Amino acid sequence: MYRVLLSVEDEREYRKLAAWILEECKENCKLAEHEKDIHIAIIEVNKWHDWVKIHRFRKRNKDCRIIPLLDPSLLHTSPLAIEFKLTYLLVKSVKQHVFLRTLKRAVDEIETEITRFTESDELIHSIEADLGGGGNSLPFKEAFLRRLLSGDVKTEDELLQSRFFIPGEAVPNIVLFIQGFVRSPARRMQEGWQAPMVIQDLFKKQFEGQQLTFLSYRKHLLLLLQVQPEYGSMKHWKEGEERILETIESLENEYGIQLYIGVGSIYREPLLLHHSYKEACKARRTSPYERLQLRYFEEITKDKQIQKCTEHISKYCTEDLSIKQVADQINLSVPYFSRIFKQETGRNFVEYVTFVRMQRAVWLLRHTDHTIEAIAEELGYNTPNYFSGTFKKYVGLSPRDYRATEEVIFV
Repeated sequence: MYRVLLSVEDEREYRKLAAWILEECKENCKLAEHEKDIHIAIIEVNKWHDWVKIHRFRKRNKDCRIIPLLDPSLLHTSPLAIEFKLTYLLVKSVKQHVFLRTLKRAVDEIETEITRFTESDELIHSIEADLGGGGNSLPFKEAFLRRLLSGDVKTEDELLQSRFFIPGEAVPNIVLFIQGFVRSPARRMQEGWQAPMVIQDLFKKQFEGQQLTFLSYRKHLLLLLQVQPEYGSMKHWKEGEERILETIESLENEYGIQLYIGVGSIYREPLLLHHSYKEACKARRTSPYERLQLRYFEEITKDKQIQKCTEHISKYCTEDLSIKQVADQINLSVPYFSRIFKQETGRNFVEYVTFVRMQRAVWLLRHTDHTIEAIAEELGYNTPNYFSGTFKKYVGLSPRDYRATEEVIFV
């Protein structure tokens, strides 16, 4: 009879697991109340420090089979199971057949006195099966990268743990922020394709042989790349830029998918990658210096005075702004302000204000049911026709046609 210790603080989870053991494994297992002479220990992991407790428990009970029961929010810590040479790992709330299968395998190990340490890729496969995962064989990689981009990974130790599922040569150093819409939702439904999959498949095809990672959020997709050290910027990697532009063109021509991409800076230090994410997001929402569909953070002006002016324009874009009013914000003459404004933003004052207004129009068309006439009036246009013509010039569609498009939802 094998003694099983349930070190689980969650009372509901404890009762469930205990019932399964007593009902299904009563012939060869019984519950133990303390850790003396135990054969199997199922230990709950709700915080980082619980791994330290497992490490100490293992030193005290060298012959005991330890099965961590991991909270889903701590999936990124799962490589520690490999470091501790633990054969199995469960994730809350574990299903009965998974729990019983794992317990039986632990019992079989003891009976045959064979200890087999699962290699990292086998362990990842096992956890994915426990979670009911599909085609993604590396959930830990995605979980870790999301934490990296949110700035939650702060130490070199956490980076070292990621080596189990992100090889050194695959660590991304730049982030691309992608959004888009489908021109004809009816055609998409008739042909039966999904925009997120089509977008990712075309990027994979263009960057075949290149390390490429996608992270999906509801209204945007992140493309993480590793740019070679000889390039200080994505702009300098002309082949890569050309592949992106070809993907944008192919998606538009073949599927009617319009993409808009913001590109962050390259960061060789992985702990700083979250800056590239923020920069890519900002680049996506900033007036483009050159191309509307591909914008670089490095093209955004770093001049503090011009930044003050662009912030003022964004705040008061619906009002009757004059170039003198904005130039007065930084105490410059109109001719001098006009010259440096275009030099720093790539657009003259009127073009820039119009672009900001069109960004606002896009949001209103997508997220409100205001009439086109009301939107034109709100943005300071005297006639809906003039507003519609201006909108089409910048967006490529009339306001009515744009409202009929379908925003790409990635998750």
